[in-house]
Amino acid sequence: MSQVTDIRTLQEFDEEAATLRSALDEVERRLRGSEELEQARAAFGSLDAELNDIRRTQRALDGDISVLNSRIQPEEKRLYDGSVRNPKELGNIQHELELLKVQRSKLEDQLLEVMSRLETVEASHSSARQQLARAEQEREIELAELEREATRLGDALTRVEARREAQKLKISAQALRVYDSIRRRHGAMAVAHIQGGMCAGCRVAIPEAIRRRAFQPDQLAQCPNCERILFVG
Repeated sequence: MSQVTDIRTLQEFDEEAATLRSALDEVERRLRGSEELEQARAAFGSLDAELNDIRRTQRALDGDISVLNSRIQPEEKRLYDGSVRNPKELGNIQHELELLKVQRSKLEDQLLEVMSRLETVEASHSSARQQLARAEQEREIELAELEREATRLGDALTRVEARREAQKLKISAQALRVYDSIRRRHGAMAVAHIQGGMCAGCRVAIPEAIRRRAFQPDQLAQCPNCERILFVG
C-alpha cells in the first residue's frame, strides 16, 4: 500500500474520531442539564413563591379583620346592652363602630381580591407542579438514554483512536510531520484529490510535474498553493 493511501486512511480515522468527539461533546452537554427541566423548575418556583406571598397576605388580612372584630363586638355589646346611657358616649361609640366597620369592609374587599387571586394562582401552581413532575420523569428517561449513548460513543472513539495509532506506525515520521502540519493549518482536510487537474482543496491547477509525482506510491506530492498532500484515484 502506498504512503499516500496510508495517510488517507489516517485522515479518515481522524475525521471519524472528530465526528465521534463532537457527538460525545453534545451528549455530555445534554447530560449536564436540560433546558426544558430548568424552565419547568423556574416556572414552578416562581408560582410557588407567588402562592406563598398570597397566602401570607391572606393570613395577614384575616388577622387584621379578626383584630377589628375583637374591637367591634364589645363596642356593639356596649351600644345595645343598655350599659351605656349617656347620649354623648353612645354617639362616640356609634362613631367609633362606624370607623371600625369601614376599616373592616376595606380589608374584606382586599381579602376577596386576594382570595380570587389565590384561586387562580393555585390552579396555575397545580398545573406547573404536574408539568415539573412530567419533566423530571422525562429527564430520568433521557438521562438513561444519554448515558448509554455516551458509553457507546466513548467506546467507539477508543476503538478509532487505537486504529489511528496503529495506522501511524505505517507512516514515516517525516510524512507524519507534514500531515500534522497541514492539518494544523487547514483543519481536517490534509489530503486532497486531484480533480480535473486541480487540487480539490483549494481549486488551483496542479503542474504536470507534480501530477506525475502524485502517481509515485512512495512519494508525497503537495499542492504548490495550499500544500495539501495530493492523491490520484
